[in-house]
Amino acid sequence: MLLLLTAPLLLAAQATDKDRKANAEALFEKGMNALSGSALTRSELNAATYFRSSSDLGYAPAQVVLGYFEERGIVVTSQSAARWYRKAAEQGDELGQWLVGRAYYTGNGVVRDLNEAERWLSGPARQGNPFAQYLLGLVYKDRDYQRAPEWFHNAAEQGLPQAQYEYGVALLEGRGVKQDRFQAYIWLLRSSESGNPSASFRLGELESFLGTSKVEEAKQQALKTPNRVLRSTTANGCTGWPGEFASIPTPPPPELHRFCR
Repeated sequence: MLLLLTAPLLLAAQATDKDRKANAEALFEKGMNALSGSALTRSELNAATYFRSSSDLGYAPAQVVLGYFEERGIVVTSQSAARWYRKAAEQGDELGQWLVGRAYYTGNGVVRDLNEAERWLSGPARQGNPFAQYLLGLVYKDRDYQRAPEWFHNAAEQGLPQAQYEYGVALLEGRGVKQDRFQAYIWLLRSSESGNPSASFRLGELESFLGTSKVEEAKQQALKTPNRVLRSTTANGCTGWPGEFASIPTPPPPELHRFCR
C-alpha cells in the first residue's frame, strides 16, 4: 500500500522537476534574445532579469552568464562572479568549472587557493578544454613545475598562443621537460605569429644561439602543420573575444557560451 501511495507523489515530483527545467531553459532563451538585435531592442538589464530568474531555478548556463555580468560590471547581483561560476561548476558545467578555477587561481572574488584552482580545473582540462589546461599549467608552474609542461603542451596544440609561449619557454629552459632549443623556437614562433610580443623577444635570444641554418630549418618545420595549431581551426566556435589570448584569459561573452562547453 505504501508503494501505491508514494508512486503518484514520485511522478508528481518528477513532473515538477521537468517543468522547472523547461521554465529555466525558456527564461534563459528569453535572456539570450534580449542580448541580440539592434541598439534599440537590445537590453542587458532585461536579459539580466531573465537570467536571474533562470538561475534561481538552478539552470547552470544562466548562472555562468550572471557571473560574467557581475565580473564585467554590467549588473550588480547579491553574489560575486566566482559564486555564480561555482554554482554552475557544482552541476558539472564545464565552462563554470574553468571559470571558477580561474577565480581561485587569481583570487578574483575569492581568497586565492591553488588547491581549489587545481580541483576545479582538473576535470575540464582532462576533458580537453584548452583554457583549463593552460590555467592548470599555471597552477603547476607555481607549485609543481614538473607537471606544468604537459598541460601547456596540450593547450598549445589547441592554438592558445599564451600556452605556446609557456611551453616554448619550458623547452628553452629545460624546466620540467628536456631542454630542446630547436623545438622551443618552433613553439615561440607560433606564439609570436599570433601576436604575442613576449614570444618575439625570446625568439631574438634563440636566433643568436641557434644560428641561421637551424633557424631556417625551424621555420620550415613550423610551416609544415600550421593549421593544426591555429585557434581558428581547433576552437569549434569558442574563440574571437577580447582577452581570449591574455596571460589570464577573460571569460567568453554569453553569445559564445554554447561553443565553450
